[in-house]
Amino acid sequence: MTLFAPLAVDRLGGAILAAQTPRTPAGGPAIPPLSYSCVMHAEVVQDTPGKCPICSMTLVPVRLALVYSCTIHSDITRLQPGRCPRCGRDLIRVTKAVTFTCPVHKKVDVMDPGRCPICKRTLVEKYSIRPHGDHNPKHGGSFFMASNNWHLEVTHPADSVFRLYIYNEYSKPFSPPGLAASIVEHRDPAGKVLPVSIPFKKTTRGYYEARMPGAALPSTIAAKIRFEPNDKDYRFDFIFVDYSREPVARPSR
Repeated sequence: MTLFAPLAVDRLGGAILAAQTPRTPAGGPAIPPLSYSCVMHAEVVQDTPGKCPICSMTLVPVRLALVYSCTIHSDITRLQPGRCPRCGRDLIRVTKAVTFTCPVHKKVDVMDPGRCPICKRTLVEKYSIRPHGDHNPKHGGSFFMASNNWHLEVTHPADSVFRLYIYNEYSKPFSPPGLAASIVEHRDPAGKVLPVSIPFKKTTRGYYEARMPGAALPSTIAAKIRFEPNDKDYRFDFIFVDYSREPVARPSR
């Protein structure tokens, strides 16, 4: 009998991802079942064929699996928890698409297992990253998906310091031209909401930083972010009960 873990719920985007982790029953590894997704809106996933509720395009079949990967080396794929063999970071759970390819003829990329049509070798699993397959914080902060399908993370690594990271739909870091972001509210230790206007400024390290003296733990802030010059402002609320901690890179064994 084929065994799968329960459906995973994407708490950030609000959609249910039909991604399942293959277990290995007697007789060989299980194969994730077919789901159906939109080529334009990857967050749309359902277990039956149909049309995209956003753009009305025909959904295409895809096999999705919950696997473990590295926040830095996204090509690493494991079926069990562990550490990245390159940097030693703890692997995180992500959703990847599963297809089958030939060990020799890489252009062979099909939905079902079988044999290579060119050399007859047994096809092997291929795991590919997909949009919105990774909603894990990269720097120990709070991670959100915006309605424009980009992502952001805000961290509080030290006293008075707040950092903003922007990611694309593949959760890869980038800096949108014209981005404007500011802390607009702060709750003091007595619980009073104080309006502020403290901009996040871009640093040479790729993230944006704002400094707010006197921000004691727990820190509760609200930020408004405009991703593009003609875009609207998006509001995000953050609560930090402790300082954010970067994932630990350890020598791999």
